[in-house]
Amino acid sequence: MRAQLERLIEASELPNVILQVLPFAAGAHPAMVGAFSVLRFADQELPDVVYVEHLTSALYLSKQEDVDQYLHVMESICVRSAAPGRTVEIVGDVLNEA
Repeated sequence: MRAQLERLIEASELPNVILQVLPFAAGAHPAMVGAFSVLRFADQELPDVVYVEHLTSALYLSKQEDVDQYLHVMESICVRSAAPGRTVEIVGDVLNEA
């Protein structure tokens, strides 16, 4: 796990990565039911797609109303998370505890 945390710190320093930590103290949140990814593309004409992975399958959601709902959840999580500027400090604290 130590190497994974170190890799997160490295990734957070990349110009195209925003990494935020949602502390346990934030409590329940709308994404607790499962992980998802919002796929965005450099070509502005390509619409966003949501990728949802399950144990035995995966879904790609492209209907705008579905994508909008996941974007709303993502925004909610970002607002409740620590600021991106605190990521290295928070992950570093976890590393130091180990």
